[in-house]
Amino acid sequence: MAPRAFPPWFAWFLETKLRLRVMPPQRLAGSLPLAPDFTVVEVGSGTGVYARHIRTRVSSLLCLELQWPLIQAARARDDSLVQVQGSALALPLRAESVDLIYMVTVLGELTDPALALREMHAVLKPGGFLAIAEQVPDPDYVSRSRVRALCEGAGLEFLQVDGAWWSFIATFKRPR
Repeated sequence: MAPRAFPPWFAWFLETKLRLRVMPPQRLAGSLPLAPDFTVVEVGSGTGVYARHIRTRVSSLLCLELQWPLIQAARARDDSLVQVQGSALALPLRAESVDLIYMVTVLGELTDPALALREMHAVLKPGGFLAIAEQVPDPDYVSRSRVRALCEGAGLEFLQVDGAWWSFIATFKRPR
C-alpha cells in the first residue's frame, strides 16, 4: 500500500483515550533519551499530544508538521508549542544541530522513508538520538525489523526497542 498523510479531518482521534492507552505520552517520554539541555524535534507532531508532555523536560522542542490543519488544531490546544510547517524529506534545520528527533506513527506515512532518515541523520549531532514509535492499529504501521533496517541503512546505530511488537519505541544513535 502506498504511503499517505494522516487525514486532518481525523485529528480528533490523535487525542482519544483509546490511542493514548496504546501509547501513553508518559510512556513515550519515559522511553526517550531526554536531558534538560537537549534540543528536540518531533517530526509529524499532529495535534501536539506528545509534544505537550516532552517540552517541559528539554531546553528546546520544535514541532514539525507537514499539514497546516493539524498545526491549527495543535495551536488551538496549546499556542505555546513552537511549530514549523515542513517536510521530513527536507528538514528546515542546520546540520548537526539536534540532540533528539522522535516520531510517533509517522514513518509509514512518508513517501520516501529512506530519504527522510538520511535527512534526520544529517541534522542530528554526532551522538544524537532518533526514536521511532509505532503502534497497531495504525494503518501505516511499520514493523520493528523494517524500522531497524531503514534506520541502519541511513547510518544510525540500533540501541534498543521498548515494548511489544504491536506498540514499541525503537531508539537509534548517530555515531560520533
